[in-house]
Amino acid sequence: MQSGCKFKLHLYLILWLLVGLSLSLQGCGLFSSPPSFEEQSLSNLLQEGQDAFQNGQFDKAIQIFQYIKDAYPFAPEAIIAQLRLADAYYYKRDFDNAILSYKDFINLHPKHQAVAYALYQIGLCYFHQIPTIDRDQTMTQRALEVFNKVIKEYPNSRCAKRALLKIRICREKLAAHEFYVGYFYYRTGAYKSALLRFKYLLDHYSDLPLSRKAERYLELSKEKLEKKLSGILLQSVS
Repeated sequence: MQSGCKFKLHLYLILWLLVGLSLSLQGCGLFSSPPSFEEQSLSNLLQEGQDAFQNGQFDKAIQIFQYIKDAYPFAPEAIIAQLRLADAYYYKRDFDNAILSYKDFINLHPKHQAVAYALYQIGLCYFHQIPTIDRDQTMTQRALEVFNKVIKEYPNSRCAKRALLKIRICREKLAAHEFYVGYFYYRTGAYKSALLRFKYLLDHYSDLPLSRKAERYLELSKEKLEKKLSGILLQSVS
């Protein structure tokens, strides 16, 4: 019994020594935690967020910029933080939160000179989610709508020039999708559906090179459909 008590006593002494050593090391600064956001000046905190962003530490940047936005909503630095918060989400490829943050910035500062940029970035968020031509093109359509809005509302901005290039890519994707679906209908003998798809392509994307190919298959679809209808009539008469 005495040996067991001695063992427990030694164990407690060791634990107390470890605790004391830990506290002394903390006092020396070896294990000190970084200062909290509240203990830093706003300018230093903003700079820390900017540095984290530049170094690709997007989670840390998001945490800092969100804090500045919430804690100092009326400070000039908050405007920068709000935009950088959206940028951090964007470069993290968290496009849903990036879109929400850019929209939030536009709603809070509708007259700010960076609104054109924020709007263009929303378009990019959709643009980077464009799928292959055999999939639904909702993201392509949304990107196109936003880029068109940039040009319409901010025609003289640098973003408008960039949006023009993206618009062409979006339109080419949408045209390719229409042709893909139309050709699928054509191959499977659904000539009426194919005809409608090729006609839609020509009505909306006649300026693109793919329209020439669409014209050819539009005529082929008409011919196939006429033959099919003629065959049905002959069968009904006989």
